[in-house]
Amino acid sequence: MKLAALALVSVLLAGCSGGDEESAPAPAPTETQTVTVSEPALAEIPPDAAATGSLADVVARVLPSVVYVRTKSFGGGEGDGSGVVLDRAGIIVTNNHVIEGTTSVTVVFNDGRHTQPLPGTVIGTSPERDLAVIRVAETDLIPLRLARSSSLRLGDAVFAVGFPLGLGGPSVTSGIVSGLDRTIDGRNGKLTGLLQTDAAINPGNSGGALVDRLGRLVGINTAGVRLAEAENVSFAIAIDGALPVIDRIRNETPPTQTWLGIAFSSVDSDAAAVQLGLDASVRGAAVTAVYPGGPGERAELAVGDVVIAADDLPIDSAADLSRLLAKRQPGDELDLELIDSRGPRLVTVPLAKRNPGSSP
Repeated sequence: MKLAALALVSVLLAGCSGGDEESAPAPAPTETQTVTVSEPALAEIPPDAAATGSLADVVARVLPSVVYVRTKSFGGGEGDGSGVVLDRAGIIVTNNHVIEGTTSVTVVFNDGRHTQPLPGTVIGTSPERDLAVIRVAETDLIPLRLARSSSLRLGDAVFAVGFPLGLGGPSVTSGIVSGLDRTIDGRNGKLTGLLQTDAAINPGNSGGALVDRLGRLVGINTAGVRLAEAENVSFAIAIDGALPVIDRIRNETPPTQTWLGIAFSSVDSDAAAVQLGLDASVRGAAVTAVYPGGPGERAELAVGDVVIAADDLPIDSAADLSRLLAKRQPGDELDLELIDSRGPRLVTVPLAKRNPGSSP
């Protein structure tokens, strides 16, 4: 890993550990480019209000848009991280490593409106950019206003907002922009185009907001670094580079009228495969829930099964399986090649029609 003049660098991905539609439901703890956001929901984000008052006033405006993300994984493991509301209609961005390998996601709000945790569905991920998009079934969320990270200069004031260390509530740390366009080693390859800051980013901060002095989103916090002889080195994904990735994730998973009667999540990393007791090279779509009375239950699918092929086509992620389902009709039969810790097997599943009230 290349950080000029710094040795013995260990990147601490500050969160837990990951889904898609029909993706995981829920329960509980970079090339940078100029971006024109054409997505209607993102365009609904309110324009800048006059940013006057103290730092506390700025933080008060930001807090309702930063959420606590709780996860569960195979074997009963729990984790947590943070997220940022980007759209009133339930769209939340976090880090891929926060939800990677998880079976369920729960979102806890800080907006005074939603007093109960809500189930979240991971609609897509970009492991190589360490980004993931979650949807909750709400239409009145408070999205965070955006700024252009390309306008930042060294020394500009920034604030990290998130839910670190299981402290029971949101935390705010302050600092400056310490570096631009940084590259570090992440879990799924190099992360490029990052903002460096000396605002403290701790475990649980991952996926939270890095905001400017007006309370506008400039980055998604992703990593803190432990150095042999250095302190206060943290990184965030610049929002200019993140937005096109988020936009692609939101639009790449097509709706489907066919239903397998299961929820599934991507096995798209060595860590996710090993967590399931499989060889690290396995990729596919892991079954995270089997709904009673559905096609999956009738075909005896089980939580922990990983779909690695369907109708002789390779399945490398949950998005692959979703796209294949979108091309099939209710009543079609789907031949699935599965693998779990006991070994491979083949099953044939008759697809059903998804009803409007069906589980994911």
